[in-house]
Amino acid sequence: MHYRSQLTLLQSFVSALAITMTIGCSTDSNPKMNTPEAPGNSQSTDTKSTQNGESMKFSPNPPEGWLWSHDINPMHINDAEIPGMHMTRLAAYGSNNDRRFAAIIYRIANVESLYLPELAAAELDAKIAASGARPVSVTAGVVNGEIRFTLVLHKGPGTESKVYVNLDETAFKQLAVDGHRITDFTTYIADGIRKYAAIVEARPGPSVVFTHFTVKELDAQLRKHKVTPIRIRGYYEGDTRYFSAVAEQLNVGDWNWYDEINADKVANKLDSNHGYPFDLDAYRQPGTEYGVYYTVIMYHDPNDY
Repeated sequence: MHYRSQLTLLQSFVSALAITMTIGCSTDSNPKMNTPEAPGNSQSTDTKSTQNGESMKFSPNPPEGWLWSHDINPMHINDAEIPGMHMTRLAAYGSNNDRRFAAIIYRIANVESLYLPELAAAELDAKIAASGARPVSVTAGVVNGEIRFTLVLHKGPGTESKVYVNLDETAFKQLAVDGHRITDFTTYIADGIRKYAAIVEARPGPSVVFTHFTVKELDAQLRKHKVTPIRIRGYYEGDTRYFSAVAEQLNVGDWNWYDEINADKVANKLDSNHGYPFDLDAYRQPGTEYGVYYTVIMYHDPNDY
């Protein structure tokens, strides 16, 4: 467990759970200019968020506390949380017996977390309805050769949401309409075709959706539209890595996103950027024996010193 507050950095290990976690404390948001990342193996963007004099109503504030974890066994998802803290993002990686999860966990008051693990698409609606909770995160993985979906749900105050699965690229983009925002999504291959699953909230929108861009193309689109990414998912086609993303006009100060970085680099980037994780995805490079890599969006936390 890696613990970080505004004054100290304490490191210890919890081998029984095989989980690595980074905890931070913060309370407010304040923009600052970052120094661009030097070229290297990680794809990154260091960009000041839209500053148009208009404070966006739904812009998130830094959480009071947070942690991120990885190498979570599917049988022990509940063990990744601690009292008073709740998952906001869960990402599957690996397949079959090698499948694991990575997670972002925030301190959130008056909320109860529930999990619906590894469900077939046909099971989702009934299971969600029976839970009495609203979906906040969706991820997909391969279990015994078939696509299965894992959801995080919250009971408590919040906006109504709905899950959509097995969408093609056109149908995914059509979810971004006025009065609705895409709050989470995942992408996967089913029957040889790229598909999307997404969670949509009924609140003022729309989201801005980008699909099938290289890292340079995605960076250019984010700047062109003056939007802040809230979710980024990467995938390979041949030797080329592409990205799909959802973005919004937010007032969150500076933000960064990175791809192809390992767990140590995620922790280092969070520390050096004085940031907190807003989005996280995890993957193993296809056709290699290399370890796990992460795609992460970080928002600046001015109270993290």
